[in-house]
Amino acid sequence: MSTFPDATRGRLSEGANGSGCLHWRVLVDRALPGTTNMARDHALALLARPGEGTVRFYRWAAATLSFGRNEPVTIGYRDLLRRNPEVEAVRRPTGGRAVIHDREFTYCVVIPARAYGGLRLAYHRINQGLLRGLRRLGVDAGGAAGTAAAPDAGPCFLEPAEGEVVVRGRKLVGSAQARIGGAILQHGSLLLVSDQSALVGETGARGPGGNGTSYRRGAGPTVAAARTGSPITLGEILGEIPPWQRMVDAIQRGFAEEFGGRWVSGEMTHEEIAMATTLEAKYGSRQWTWRR
Repeated sequence: MSTFPDATRGRLSEGANGSGCLHWRVLVDRALPGTTNMARDHALALLARPGEGTVRFYRWAAATLSFGRNEPVTIGYRDLLRRNPEVEAVRRPTGGRAVIHDREFTYCVVIPARAYGGLRLAYHRINQGLLRGLRRLGVDAGGAAGTAAAPDAGPCFLEPAEGEVVVRGRKLVGSAQARIGGAILQHGSLLLVSDQSALVGETGARGPGGNGTSYRRGAGPTVAAARTGSPITLGEILGEIPPWQRMVDAIQRGFAEEFGGRWVSGEMTHEEIAMATTLEAKYGSRQWTWRR
């Protein structure tokens, strides 16, 4: 069922900055294992078609520590996983740094590589869409003025990178991006009620969790201090977590306002599902997960 009232009737949703040049498909998934989530995002990028964009919203079946494509796996990360055997691990197809995915709202955007002027401009436009959506939820968010971080700079929520979504100077959404074939893939985590403190501990030589911190599933918004202050969660900002469908509607509409175009609800094609099934073997392999 479409979450855009007019989508099934083929009307256009033109954004203030959009030209309506792309046709957009929206996918909403149930909670899935990390290997499946990464395989699906990767498959959508590999099979992206000219003139079409895809947005996917999803959750995680279990708490999962994800590494950026080129991020070194430190002793601290390994210690964290040994202390918390219930936390799974996966390596993303995108760059960026480590995140514990648990109680969060995860988005994925796939667009043709040349649709909006390349990686940097696409990153800016996608983040603007997130800001528009968050304002629909009553969140006064803005873009960070930081700089790009190196793969070995520590966990994702340690500090915001340039353009990332912040509230009161604290990071709310962490995103990662890559060019895959003829497409740009960007996905990211909007923290709902999530404790990243076991990762934020990577401010010292001992690595994440080096102070003995363990991961606490579903913990509250209090997080260990970081370089620019602790990350913030939607639950902390609003005092409650909005219903899932309300968040889907708000972020989807934010993207539509930013990009314009025709928006319809859809499903993955048989070809995309087959490709994702093949890619799951890669994302479930130790060779890929622990390659750095």
